[in-house]
Amino acid sequence: MANIKCIDVSEWQGTIDWKKVKSAGYGHAILRAGFGRSATQKDKTFETNYKNAKAAGVKLGVYWYSYAVDKTDAVNEANACIQVLKSKSLDMPVFFDMEESSMTKLGKSALTEMAKAFCNTLIKAGYKAGVYSNPNWFTNYLDYKALRKLYPIWLAQYYVEPQYDCDVWQYSSQGKVSGITGNVDMNVIYNSDIVKSSAVKPTEPDTPQAKEVLETAALQALLRQAYALGIVKTLVTPIDNKKGKLTNGAVIEAREYLGYQNPTSSVDIKLITDLDTAVSAKLSELLSRQAGDINGDGSVDIKDATEIQRKVAGL
Repeated sequence: MANIKCIDVSEWQGTIDWKKVKSAGYGHAILRAGFGRSATQKDKTFETNYKNAKAAGVKLGVYWYSYAVDKTDAVNEANACIQVLKSKSLDMPVFFDMEESSMTKLGKSALTEMAKAFCNTLIKAGYKAGVYSNPNWFTNYLDYKALRKLYPIWLAQYYVEPQYDCDVWQYSSQGKVSGITGNVDMNVIYNSDIVKSSAVKPTEPDTPQAKEVLETAALQALLRQAYALGIVKTLVTPIDNKKGKLTNGAVIEAREYLGYQNPTSSVDIKLITDLDTAVSAKLSELLSRQAGDINGDGSVDIKDATEIQRKVAGL
């Protein structure tokens, strides 16, 4: 088990001398990026802390304090956090800080789903994500076991030892560190993997991961047209942004429609080409059935075919 010293800071710590912090043996820090559902609620010192801590060689994660009232609001908070991060590279996860007393009335199930919604939104944006809270919340207001299986856990408990298994333990709010005026939160990172595997940045368009995402999105757009034309029965929605169950099911149906001998969920250029041909044939059939002049300009031409494609795509 690792025992890596770590601090977490916000605007309440004021101006920090990060070189002194690093020299004092604190090479890891979690910065508050902001709070709530708007990027305007960015922590006042976040940009400065990020820049100066990076320059000093400190490995960084961030946290976002939540006031969310439902799952949709949690997603809004996640998107606000993403806006604040602006593709910044992090060495550790983005933690969803859940401790606001006004949220407890929402209940364990709803709060757990809100945590998942926030974390999954950050993960889709290319970041690692985890949940921060205290024993009271992990006992009474969050499904700790479910969250522990999915995300890193940052536990705040000012005690002789943590009473929940966690990746990061915040054990004091009364720490003293050179380079910081006043008290600072003290942590120990037990799981070094959240540092080693979490140096992440949102996927850039020319990376293999981004190409895979774009290829999957193109396939799904074709499958949605195929659904609208009756070629497949499964509607692939934008939230199935990876090649998940919906996409796999629609691919199998497409292969069956095309008469493939082995209707698996595998995808190759032949399938794409054959499916595109089938969609085009269906569009042509629809065009002829509807007397051709779809856009009402008095003639039948490529503009009408384009208009049908837009309608099929839901535009």
